[in-house]
Amino acid sequence: MVTNNKILIIEDDLVLRDNIKQLLENENFCVEIAENGRIGIEKVHSFKPDLIISDIMMPEMDGFKFLEEVIKDYKTASIPVIFLTAKNDIENLRKGMSLGADDYIFKPFNIDDLINSIQVRLKKKEASDKKFNESKHQILSKMHHDLRTPLMPILGYSSIIDDLNDLSEIKNLAKVIHKSGEKLYNRIDKLLIFNQLLLNENDFKLEKEIVTKIDKDVILSFLKSQSEISTELYRIIYDIESGEIKINRKNLQIILKELVENSLKFSSKDNKVFIKGFNTNCYYIFEIIDKGKGFREEEIKNISSFTKFGDNQIGTPGLGLGLAIVKKISELNNIRFEIERFNNEFTICSLIIPLTS
Repeated sequence: MVTNNKILIIEDDLVLRDNIKQLLENENFCVEIAENGRIGIEKVHSFKPDLIISDIMMPEMDGFKFLEEVIKDYKTASIPVIFLTAKNDIENLRKGMSLGADDYIFKPFNIDDLINSIQVRLKKKEASDKKFNESKHQILSKMHHDLRTPLMPILGYSSIIDDLNDLSEIKNLAKVIHKSGEKLYNRIDKLLIFNQLLLNENDFKLEKEIVTKIDKDVILSFLKSQSEISTELYRIIYDIESGEIKINRKNLQIILKELVENSLKFSSKDNKVFIKGFNTNCYYIFEIIDKGKGFREEEIKNISSFTKFGDNQIGTPGLGLGLAIVKKISELNNIRFEIERFNNEFTICSLIIPLTS
């Protein structure tokens, strides 16, 4: 096996620690060791391992506390952690699972089982890292175009206003500058939301006792406040029942904004967009319906960041973050997010939200 992967072993038993180190070095891994979680944290930052093998019961800092510290730091949170534990220690096994351990090796263990677990976790991490790097490349290439596009009128028109004497002409240019500024703000705001979802998804998770009251006036007032939507309110038809739902107002506003913007953007100016909200036995359902370009079945299954949909993807403005944001926030709030295309004529985006009672 050819490998340059770095593995950190955290184990307070000196003999076991050295045996694992020797076995892994024989498999061409680069290995570092630590005798407890406290030293392990230091080694994580200095050694930067690709994978960690950790005992659970250790002095000074046990494996659970160590894992909590690793996950707390976004720079190390993606490192796979394999716990070493006794076969009869079910309580520790469950606790490790809840904290996010990637696998468990039961003592005493077979070296082949350990090697197999390491290889599986490293392959998953490699695939995850590849996807992340591809996304990073996509965002850098798209940011250049999508942030520069609204910026150019701001810079260009603002530089010539001083040379104009016609007040009406100045007002027209000021309107273009303002509109471009709103577009730029909207795209930067979307990037910041997505970045926050990546770094600290807890900020968007469902709060236990949260209650948000909604009705037509609440929804209409919010959409009027959104620059990308307010100018096209004439295209929107509402049918909103009052209800109380389990999602905070901020998260609801983010996902509704993204879905309504998409419907307006990808459907003809002559077509209406319908927003329906109604109560069922256990859920409140939002439906955003349009006659836009729609989605292919494989696109619906593979919603991800920086992916645009439909036939005309190249010329469409935006970073392709909207649906990824909707999907992620929905998952964090126990909301079912569904997209359906009917008879190749209209698309329904549904948010199925638990009621408070």
